[in-house]
Amino acid sequence: MGRVLTRRAVSIAGVGAAAFAASAMAQDTAFPTRPVRIIVPFAAGGPTDVIVRIIAEALSERWKQPVVVENRGGGGTIVGTNALAQAAGDGYTIGVATNSFVINPAIRPRLPYDTARAFTAVGMLVTSPFVLVAWPDFASKNLAELIAFAKRESSPIAYASPGPGTGGQMAGELLQLKAGIRMEHVPYNGSAPALTDVLAGRVPLMFDLWSSVRPYVEAGRLKVLAVATDAPLPDAPQYPTIATTFPGFSVSAFQAMVAPAGTPPAAIRRIAADLREVVASERFATQVRPLGVEPAPSTAAELETFLQGEMAKWREVARSSNIVLE
Repeated sequence: MGRVLTRRAVSIAGVGAAAFAASAMAQDTAFPTRPVRIIVPFAAGGPTDVIVRIIAEALSERWKQPVVVENRGGGGTIVGTNALAQAAGDGYTIGVATNSFVINPAIRPRLPYDTARAFTAVGMLVTSPFVLVAWPDFASKNLAELIAFAKRESSPIAYASPGPGTGGQMAGELLQLKAGIRMEHVPYNGSAPALTDVLAGRVPLMFDLWSSVRPYVEAGRLKVLAVATDAPLPDAPQYPTIATTFPGFSVSAFQAMVAPAGTPPAAIRRIAADLREVVASERFATQVRPLGVEPAPSTAAELETFLQGEMAKWREVARSSNIVLE
């Protein structure tokens, strides 16, 4: 026989639910009660470090607790990310995820952590679009001409990148798969030397951040063949997106916040809510837009969906292109 709830039982159940909700809210409000650490997987002084320190200052003001930035650079972000994976999942250590966070699992078979299981999403910080640029005398002036040119040529067209496994290389590999063309990856030790050789015409193409190449485009020293994000550039909408030709093509640089797996939901809710308010503020936008990035406030769930999609995308690219880094 099914259970029949009396009016008194229903009333008690309602009180219990209300008490649980009040307790959860109190836990959210109480956190944090001591200093919070943010692990940045890069050396101090770079753009990511600057942005995170802006975030740390804003969160510290809200929480009335110190928020300490700890730089753990090295190993293509693996050193800092591994330190985060090994940290206590108590809400008092969070860390930064960038493109390497979603690319490394696809190309590095011996990571010391399981990216899909070792972390919990908190929220997005900023994004920055990639564009495909060429030196001015390159034969093609847009994506369609590039594809046609590549299919006519007997040799693959070279493109520069800051190094193996970077967003610049992976964008080039993704374009090859989508367009059915052959390109030759020319890796450099960083963006600056790669861009120098593209400007000199020694390598014709490169995927790079719009903020990095914009001055050269405006000076006529580079030309934009296409935008790698799925939406036009807000400040240069005249350039077509690759997604117009290949729907779903989207590559941008991003910075997000994640926490060790097992971090209490109450702590995640509090951090995510406050982080989102900071990132959505006009104050934050004013501080970071000069760095060439755009604020991208999100929920924890939205970031989780994004990260899972990015990891799946780069796994397929790495598998199809046979990209493996030891």
